[in-house]
Amino acid sequence: MNAIGKSSVVFVTLSGLFWGGWVLGSQTPEGQEAIARAYAAYAEQQTAANEDLFDSTALRAVVCGGSENGAQQPCLAVVAGGRLFIVDAGSGAAESLIQRGVPMARLQAVLLTSSGLQQMSDLSEMYGHATRGRDDALLPVYGPADTQRMVDGLNQAAGMDGASRGLQAWGPSPEPGRSVIVFEGDGLTVSAFTTQEDAFSGRVGYRFDYRGRSIVVGGDGRMIGAEAALNADVVLQGAQSQALSHIRQQASMTAAEVAAQARGSNAGLVVLTGANNQVEAQVQLSEARAAGFDDVVSGRVGTLVELPLDNMEINVRPL
Repeated sequence: MNAIGKSSVVFVTLSGLFWGGWVLGSQTPEGQEAIARAYAAYAEQQTAANEDLFDSTALRAVVCGGSENGAQQPCLAVVAGGRLFIVDAGSGAAESLIQRGVPMARLQAVLLTSSGLQQMSDLSEMYGHATRGRDDALLPVYGPADTQRMVDGLNQAAGMDGASRGLQAWGPSPEPGRSVIVFEGDGLTVSAFTTQEDAFSGRVGYRFDYRGRSIVVGGDGRMIGAEAALNADVVLQGAQSQALSHIRQQASMTAAEVAAQARGSNAGLVVLTGANNQVEAQVQLSEARAAGFDDVVSGRVGTLVELPLDNMEINVRPL
């Protein structure tokens, strides 16, 4: 059994002890303190187990946001070269990663696909967890041109200057057909790109290239059809079902449109994100496959996508 599997057993055991103690009436201060220590130990063990996510053997992505009460809470974490990048900081994103033992201290930067409130709502929380214990810490935030104004407002509200402490905004401002590198080092290149339509609506996509493997994150835009997305091993793309596209006034592509563009861009695997529930996720998958693209899965919160460097496999499993 691997380390993550062992920690899951520990969690189940701890849960059993907790509820067993509750039923038996052992709700003493000492007992509650012991349970708290046990859960803290489990959290530490899970974090240690997830350090394996940061080894140099693979390029990885974790779905850390979905939807809540019909509202999208976008978040995707990409791990490569020992670094953590978060694309979009929807509400609860930081807590979602912490609950799964992902060490936020590894956070290199936050990359926004849009400067909307849904993409930025957890930025302050994320900064607090990523820089805990550091008095003079900066967290880079990349995004569309309007990102600067939004980030300045968050810094002012928190009493930070964004120069020596706080969120530090950078606008890569890619043009259609011209990617802009936002990070490069240790075999990893992160590029921002856009399309003609997405540039007009203020949307940006990101491509992660790590030692021969590649992941593209398209947000809710039409990035999958961009030149920068060609031949990507994995594309994580927001989508909606055709059945609901007439009801919801959203700009995201339908699953069938994503599938059609995936064929054209020679994508290896498409991970559809943002479905409100399991039923909608299944409808999206059915529509994508009916459009002629079979290599598609639904990305629910906690889904881990792993691209080993020593072969061309794509592994998908819960984290």
